[in-house]
Amino acid sequence: MGVAARWLARLHRAEDGLLAGLLGALLLLSLAQIGLRVFFDTGLAWAEPLSRAGVLWLALLGALGATRGHRHIAIDALPRLLPPPARRVAWAIAHLGAAACCAYLAWLGSGLVGIEREAPVPFVGAIPSWVPMLALPAGFGLMALRFALSAVAEPPPAAEGGA
Repeated sequence: MGVAARWLARLHRAEDGLLAGLLGALLLLSLAQIGLRVFFDTGLAWAEPLSRAGVLWLALLGALGATRGHRHIAIDALPRLLPPPARRVAWAIAHLGAAACCAYLAWLGSGLVGIEREAPVPFVGAIPSWVPMLALPAGFGLMALRFALSAVAEPPPAAEGGA
């Protein structure tokens, strides 16, 4: 295994660890909030906005992980019927299109962050409201990069009979 492959494997493990850690933290926060409300008739004022931001980050990190393993939602009926050279072209076009869509969403997300930075409100504690919104340009930007890199890679072999 080359140096680049080892670093990529480490990055994938870190990505998976971050995703699992965030999911676990959100579950613990939700359980704590439920317990506080049921048993003590109170709750944590910062838990709800933090949970909402956490779900946004979790969704985008999960989508990023799905694109890594080509487990994202894809319409691939036509490529399954094409011969290998045409299938390769269809793969590249589809992934470049997905990269363009994700890049556009990242650009829109950065605009949203910019608007929020103009008149920030407190999010939780001293954290400004635009910080959790960084999930949009970061997540979609990384997905755009993944799709662009995937467009120049070899497509996986066509599955027989669909799956």
